[in-house]
Amino acid sequence: MITLSANTTTSAPGENLKRLLSLRALNISGQLIAILTTIYYLEMALPVKPLAAILVGQVVWSVSTLFLLKDSSRITDEAFFYQLISDVVALTGILYFTGGATNPFAWFLLVPHSIAATLLSQRYVWLMALLTSLSYSLIVFYYQPLVHINNPVEVEAGGHFKDHVIGMWIGFLLSIFLLAYFVAGMAQSLRKRNELLSTMKERMFRDERLIALGTLATGAAHELGTPLGTMDVLAHELELDFQAAGDKAASSKLSILQGQIKRCKKVLSTITERATSEKYDSGQLLAIDEYLANVVAQWRISNINVPLIEKVKGVGHAPKLITDLALTRALINVLDNAARVSPEYVKLVLSWTDSNIHIRIEDRGCGIDEAQLLKLGKHMMSPKDKGLGLGVYITQATLERLGGSIKWENHQPKGVCVSICIPVIA
Repeated sequence: MITLSANTTTSAPGENLKRLLSLRALNISGQLIAILTTIYYLEMALPVKPLAAILVGQVVWSVSTLFLLKDSSRITDEAFFYQLISDVVALTGILYFTGGATNPFAWFLLVPHSIAATLLSQRYVWLMALLTSLSYSLIVFYYQPLVHINNPVEVEAGGHFKDHVIGMWIGFLLSIFLLAYFVAGMAQSLRKRNELLSTMKERMFRDERLIALGTLATGAAHELGTPLGTMDVLAHELELDFQAAGDKAASSKLSILQGQIKRCKKVLSTITERATSEKYDSGQLLAIDEYLANVVAQWRISNINVPLIEKVKGVGHAPKLITDLALTRALINVLDNAARVSPEYVKLVLSWTDSNIHIRIEDRGCGIDEAQLLKLGKHMMSPKDKGLGLGVYITQATLERLGGSIKWENHQPKGVCVSICIPVIA
């Protein structure tokens, strides 16, 4: 049995923000130590007040960020990106007052960009690349130079050192864009792979439950065969008795009951026959409009009194597909659900394009609450008062197996609209 962890993805943004705060605390401590060392050991003149203001601002911003961690729903990629922006702005300000690009720690501007390239989407990565490039470019040309306290001369080594700084600037810009392109691309690939693995685990877990359900259904089919046969015989005898007594109304009702019993026996027989068959999905190649007409005709047997509005909006020749018994059951299940909540109105609209077949089924029932909509198709059973659970679960599994999808939405002014999409396979 495969166990899925529901908290893995939801806790990741919070964990990343905690790590960023830890890194910021180390950064602030390192900056404070570097400033004190520069003033008292290297004896260089630094503007203490603006540097102190920047450090205090970082501390206050970090403390306020701690309150954000209490509500994980507010920790989004956008919020994390703003945190990185604050680090870039603060670091740029400190570098401006401490020699600009001549400061040996100017390369620290790569750190926020590297974090963005690893954790955020491409949009934020390129925005961060633009911001860090602009910041570094500014401190190359605009900065307050480092000077000795006793010898107020800029600390540099003439024109060659300026060429060195320009070379560092070009190298920094190249590093920024290489990180944005390659590292961010690899991180995106890893995220897609993790999402794919998660999806595959969910499908494997669902398939395990469906296999178990199929085994139970086959056993139930064998068990129900005998009582249904007995009910069929008794209903037939009662019908003959009422016919002999001249009670046509009761005889007609028993005839309908017999038809339903025979349908149940046919369904159970089909389950038994198909349980071990390798050609469960095989069938005839039919145009989608013809196939859907057959499905509707089969559905009408049990829903004679339910009015069904049918519309075909496809342009050109209808695409063909191989008739699939599982798909037929899935479509009938959706129609049954619509007829159950809205026996006075059910609408079916068929359309298609070159690549997809679209089927929309509408009803005028009371609709489904939003919480229940999120659960449809994801759980084996649902609350008893809703009546949407096992059939919907199997329907979604069937359509996903065919490469299609199904979506439930509340329809205005009332009712539910079910949208089914099936890809056209050449």
